[in-house]
Amino acid sequence: MDRRTLLQGMGAALLTGCASGLRPAAAPPSAPDWALGWRSVTSDVLAPVEARVTGRFPDALHGTLYRNGPARLERAGLRVRHWFDGDGMVQSFRVSSRGVTHHGRFVSTFKFQNEERLGHYALGTAELPARGNDAYNVANTSVLMVGGELLALWEAGSAYRLDPATLETRGTKDWSEELAGVPFSAHPLPERDGSYWNFGLAPYAGEQGLMLLYHFSADGRMLQFANLPMPFPGYAHAFAQTERHLLVVLAPLLWDEARGMTWFDAKAWQPALGTTVLVVDKADLTRVVRRELPAGFVFHFGHAWEDGDRLRAYACWYEDSHFMHLTVDQDIQGRSKGVPPARLAQLEIPLGAGEGRILRSPHSAEFPVVDARVPGRRGSAHFVVLESEDAVLPHGGVIARIDVERGRVQRFDYGPGIIAEEHLFVPSGSREGQGWLLGTSLDCARGHTRLAAFDAEHLDEGPVALATLPRALPLGFHGTFLK
Repeated sequence: MDRRTLLQGMGAALLTGCASGLRPAAAPPSAPDWALGWRSVTSDVLAPVEARVTGRFPDALHGTLYRNGPARLERAGLRVRHWFDGDGMVQSFRVSSRGVTHHGRFVSTFKFQNEERLGHYALGTAELPARGNDAYNVANTSVLMVGGELLALWEAGSAYRLDPATLETRGTKDWSEELAGVPFSAHPLPERDGSYWNFGLAPYAGEQGLMLLYHFSADGRMLQFANLPMPFPGYAHAFAQTERHLLVVLAPLLWDEARGMTWFDAKAWQPALGTTVLVVDKADLTRVVRRELPAGFVFHFGHAWEDGDRLRAYACWYEDSHFMHLTVDQDIQGRSKGVPPARLAQLEIPLGAGEGRILRSPHSAEFPVVDARVPGRRGSAHFVVLESEDAVLPHGGVIARIDVERGRVQRFDYGPGIIAEEHLFVPSGSREGQGWLLGTSLDCARGHTRLAAFDAEHLDEGPVALATLPRALPLGFHGTFLK
């Protein structure tokens, strides 16, 4: 592997909101103010504030919920083109018997530091030259605690190390000199021994791109690393694991540097290629089997397991890559007529010859969370943000527990004007899905963010505790809970 090759090219193109992609910021609409979810935080730090709590947060949830997401999407009157381009801010919700305290801080990346200093977007211009992926790193997608440090994750460069108490940035996580700045995705998966798996994609490297595979310990040591050629320079945001395999589902969304085409260009969608599943042997990361699925697109996965001569994995399955091509303005406008949301589906992947199948459920869902205590085993409960193709409002506030094995669905609707975000499962008991659900929602009518706790087995009964902040936070992506 030529490290210089892995460091070049992708960061600039992934950051679609650099100077060429910016557009004038639109004025916010009338109430409910849906634009609240994409409104920039203009201070580096959100000072600690106490939430107003109703009900009681159970002892099992006394700890800290960390969330990450884009929180600076405008500078000097210009807005980034895509939601994924905003500078990352990590939010901390500390829950104790005394109440709930919130504070937030931007990840101090190279990009954020320098554009704050200049007061406008300049990365990649003569005013602010940039080289390598980490120059464009916005560290805005997820978080993970490793070796006593909180990692802020992106998918095209290094993780950033944060102080878990203050959220101050300590610098990039450099696993080794050779791996500094190379793509490291935002969705590591836990192994039963406490270690983690991860991957990264370098579509510009080699003939058709390289897939990078990582296995690292809970204390931050790299245990295994491999780089393998990709069959085509497609896209994957997350991946799945069974007991013996890693599954990377490569969508036919092509990166073509020669044509100036990135994953965010609509013309990059090439459905005739179909979707490819790369099945990696955990015992030997160089052993990869390629299997085919009909064309489709996946951000996130649920349970995955081995079933005789085939692998099965739940995923939120899109029929195409339309979400990758939306502008922030389109995100604010919400659901588009004739554009179906992701549908919870089971991917059936043969280990032998033959093409796989997509078994679609009737449930439109995103941000799936599962009980991860025994990874790679067959499970039933999926906690999701539920979508409705028939909804009147542009955004929804419904969360659900979908027990796929039992065909049972429990729902809770936060109500009109509220956008539900990812809710995390916190186990408390021996049964699968026995525990608590902890997550946030944004009330676009009243202008505040809430943190709610639910009994995960009785979601439809509503929250057992609710903490209302005296501020509204931009919508985020993913988080982690630490007891």
